[in-house]
Amino acid sequence: MMRTVRTVSEHRALVAALLPPTPVEVVALSAGLGRVLAEDLVTGTALPPFDNSAMDGYAVRADDVARAGGGHPVRLPVAQDIPAGRTDVVALRPGTAHRIMTGAPVPPGADAVVRVEDTDGGTATARVDVAVPAGNHIRRAGEDATLGPLALPVGTRSEEGR
Repeated sequence: MMRTVRTVSEHRALVAALLPPTPVEVVALSAGLGRVLAEDLVTGTALPPFDNSAMDGYAVRADDVARAGGGHPVRLPVAQDIPAGRTDVVALRPGTAHRIMTGAPVPPGADAVVRVEDTDGGTATARVDVAVPAGNHIRRAGEDATLGPLALPVGTRSEEGR
């Protein structure tokens, strides 16, 4: 009697072919632990969806605070407060600052955020103690994930802590 020798992969494929396909279920994300994706997971939105502040502080034009530092602060009138969740953001005018919270949308015209720790925390006028470069403390739209690319491929098993 001759026996057929198979590789582990071949034997696994033969055994898998004997099993019926596992039905696909749609479950809440909270019930997904230990489950396997039945189809590719594609990013449905850019994350973050808009430019936003990475710090509590002041949205400014980097040029307006370029001379701050070395004991020579720059003082800017605070024109607006922008809390996280605000959607009606007013454009920043040159020579002014907008008080901004972490996660709040960066106003048009601003190109940097100065941390509140680098200011006097003023509400009418802010004393800015340091110069900051353009882009400082701004999380750009799509920085974490862009719209459309593959986030997780089919067959990915969810694990605790992932």
